[in-house]
Amino acid sequence: MSAPPASSVTPEIVFLVLIIVIIARRTVLQLQGSRFSVGRLFVFAGFYTLLFVALAFATLYAATVAWGTNAYLLLVPYVAVPALGGAFAAPYVRRIVRFERRANGEEYYRLSWHIPVLYLALFTARIVAEIAVFGLAGVEFTIPPPAPPSVGALEILIGVDLLFGLSLGLLLGRGVGVYLAHRDLPPEEVGSAPPPSPPLPSG
Repeated sequence: MSAPPASSVTPEIVFLVLIIVIIARRTVLQLQGSRFSVGRLFVFAGFYTLLFVALAFATLYAATVAWGTNAYLLLVPYVAVPALGGAFAAPYVRRIVRFERRANGEEYYRLSWHIPVLYLALFTARIVAEIAVFGLAGVEFTIPPPAPPSVGALEILIGVDLLFGLSLGLLLGRGVGVYLAHRDLPPEEVGSAPPPSPPLPSG
């Protein structure tokens, strides 16, 4: 496989690859146990939401060019899919998340492997599908965004955007579920002292 020309490696592509790396890293951390912090739960989710809104705007612009005001009906699935993902993930994560206080005195939470892995897979599938259909230019952001070359391509773009929306809903639902589960902990388990360290070996 030959390397792409340097001109095709845009800041947008580097940015999306960086996002995938960050998500992959967070996936590993959540499998091993991630430090509990309300800010950490929702700051990245807020950034991810802004990215989704930007992509949705680009798709809505292209759909309006192709379909006129009928394109505004897309707002329904673009809102409903993240909402359904969050509505599913929040109670499920709330039920399965586990907390532990480690020797450094900080609280950590751990999730089953399939939640963060599914989240990573959905985001990566969206990027791969878009590049496969539109090429490397498909992930470039321009104002105004270019219209897809055909109605079929536009429908595929909507599909991959909704994959992104589903992963966004899972991310938001995960944060809500972890927060609610932590809030429901018995008072004696919140802020409890870490277990005593084992004695050092003699000699």
